[in-house]
Amino acid sequence: MRISDIILSSDYVNNLNTAKSKVNSLQNEIATGKKIMQPSDDPGGTSNIIQWNFQLNQMNTYSSNIDGGSSFIQDTTSAMQNVQSQVTDILTTLNSANNIDNMTNLSNIGDQVNQYLQTLISLANTESDGKYVFGGTDFSAPPYAMNSSNTAVQVQVGDVSGIQKITTSQNTQQQINLSGTDVFGTIVQQLGNIDSGTALNATVSSQTNIYDAQGNQYTFKVNYKKTAADTYSMTYDILDSGNTSVFSSPPAAQAMVFNSSTGVLQTVNGQPPEPIHIKVASKNIDFSFDPTTLSEKSGATSLNYSANQKTDIFNTLIAVVNQLKAGKTPDASLVQSVSSFNDRLNNNISKAGNIANQLTNTKNLLSSQQTQLNTMISNEQGVDVAQSIMDLQNQETLLQMIYKMAGMVSTQSLLNYL
Repeated sequence: MRISDIILSSDYVNNLNTAKSKVNSLQNEIATGKKIMQPSDDPGGTSNIIQWNFQLNQMNTYSSNIDGGSSFIQDTTSAMQNVQSQVTDILTTLNSANNIDNMTNLSNIGDQVNQYLQTLISLANTESDGKYVFGGTDFSAPPYAMNSSNTAVQVQVGDVSGIQKITTSQNTQQQINLSGTDVFGTIVQQLGNIDSGTALNATVSSQTNIYDAQGNQYTFKVNYKKTAADTYSMTYDILDSGNTSVFSSPPAAQAMVFNSSTGVLQTVNGQPPEPIHIKVASKNIDFSFDPTTLSEKSGATSLNYSANQKTDIFNTLIAVVNQLKAGKTPDASLVQSVSSFNDRLNNNISKAGNIANQLTNTKNLLSSQQTQLNTMISNEQGVDVAQSIMDLQNQETLLQMIYKMAGMVSTQSLLNYL
């Protein structure tokens, strides 16, 4: 087969372009530190890098969420520790009020307790990055303040029981707050069980005492009417001493569904069960009703209640101040309420510590995963500079040889034909 000059010329050009392309590619690799400049350089490697970068961006978002959440729970913990310091001083002051030498100085002790109360209100309105740490999920205003007559401390926003959560992985959310209800609020918990054999349309009821901010007693009554198997319509009312409802209109009924196998309360109005915030501003009544532990099982209905406190710490202290100002030593029940609040505060500080530890552990795990992904991306994308320099030298030598070979093969010029 005769090899024409056109074939030789075409091969030469192809080889020359290939060599030049490799030289340019190696020069770019050395200059940028990357061996994949465009998808066509390595489609498989490009796909891996895109996927890993997407995962890395997600992890960076989760990590940022955790940083914000950690700061928030740290501020919450610090606020509770400051509250605890104030409450400890209050208990010390109240103990001194029982000293006979201080009996004529009770009014001044009342002034001291009132100063502590004002500090507690301020701490209850602690902010973190523009959010009130005990405001639940309502950050529209400071959650706690004295009422207009300075006779009670009230919640100034709609609800302080909201739970804040952050996303820490694709399928995981972490709580980052302790709500105002958790720390300062009164929670009335429904305990016991409803007989699964209760007849359709029959109603079972229970009641307990609750108190307004001034310690006045009311009756809290709850009714459970069976509407279907494992399903009840729950209604409640608050009655004053004259057996009159404090509500201008009855609160809406709520559908409660129990698991037919376990008897556990499954949903309330189609949602996972959670405490119900009940507030009657005109009567200074504000508490949370927690039915989440109520169950259904075979056997006689047995319903009872448990409350974490009679009145909240703020209004308990107002009652203490009023007694001291009147020249009386505080009732033992009031002092015990302050002490009980201090015990619950210890538990809440521990809860906050557990949240902080969980966030730290998750952050450490994310950091490890981020390091692994960055290593994988670097290995896929990165360049062995020493090897690339050697390859470049080889390609440049090859390029020079192509030039030289072309000169040896194509030695004739126009002068040969003149």
